[in-house]
Amino acid sequence: MRQYRKIIKDASFYPLSSLEHIELNKMCEVAKRLDKRHAIPATSSNFSIRTKNVDHFLITKSGIHKRNLNSSQFIRTQLTGNAIHPLAPKPSDETLLHALVYKNLDYVNAVIHCHALEFEYIQLQKNCVNLDESKNCEKFGFYIFPGHELLKALGYKDHNTDYYLPVIKNNQDMEKVSQLIEEQFFSQQKKIPICAFLLENHGIYCFGNSVRQAELRLEALLHLSAYLK
Repeated sequence: MRQYRKIIKDASFYPLSSLEHIELNKMCEVAKRLDKRHAIPATSSNFSIRTKNVDHFLITKSGIHKRNLNSSQFIRTQLTGNAIHPLAPKPSDETLLHALVYKNLDYVNAVIHCHALEFEYIQLQKNCVNLDESKNCEKFGFYIFPGHELLKALGYKDHNTDYYLPVIKNNQDMEKVSQLIEEQFFSQQKKIPICAFLLENHGIYCFGNSVRQAELRLEALLHLSAYLK
């Protein structure tokens, strides 16, 4: 007897491939773990994965709590930040920031954004630095995590190396935020490896070559933030 595979569609009405379904389910499990840490309150936070078509990605739709996230609640999106299907639901407000990561970092296949309390103490004017000493940290800067064994999860081989976390002043205009991140941080990625950035008084974006790597990096930064607080 012939067996038929159930076709599962994303929130923009396109069928999910088997690989997409598997990776999205992994991301949904990440959301559940973050919910237990109270890191995705209300309808905040968003998650995405790159598709086989490298110019597209799947991102959580807007206005839903992510604790019960499932693979049918992701929208297929272009790197412009627009949903591919004209009748698709609205993507997350921060879709442009996910698109920015995918455009600038070819190796990235997953992005996690959450509002973990562990990062609330990081403030641009209080404990961040600017690599250009002639400029202050009014709009952007770096928070320095001193050498630690867990930095190996971020790709460092030497635990004595400091990690510079990019920090950006929050703004409701995501186009301005995207431009600032691209100009001040992604342009320097060869000098300072970037696997995450923080919007001040908002939340962190962490990314990797897979859902697993993105979560491992986030866990390392969460631990370091709690350790240094």
